[in-house]
Amino acid sequence: MGILFVLPLWRICDRAGLSPTISLYALIPFAGLPLALGFIAFRTWPSGEGRITGPFDEFDRVRDRL
Repeated sequence: MGILFVLPLWRICDRAGLSPTISLYALIPFAGLPLALGFIAFRTWPSGEGRITGPFDEFDRVRDRL
């Protein structure tokens, strides 16, 4: 069952700029998938657009692009 999650997690990590080997944690029985998702969720993601500081900053950014 874990092998079904490795390829999508590999792709997510690769596209997010993280190490794709994190997805191999999904092969550990029972705790592997939550462990891998925890690493992905709580890690600082490299992004070129900066952090959103308020709830409406994203709306303003999108409105400015239109």
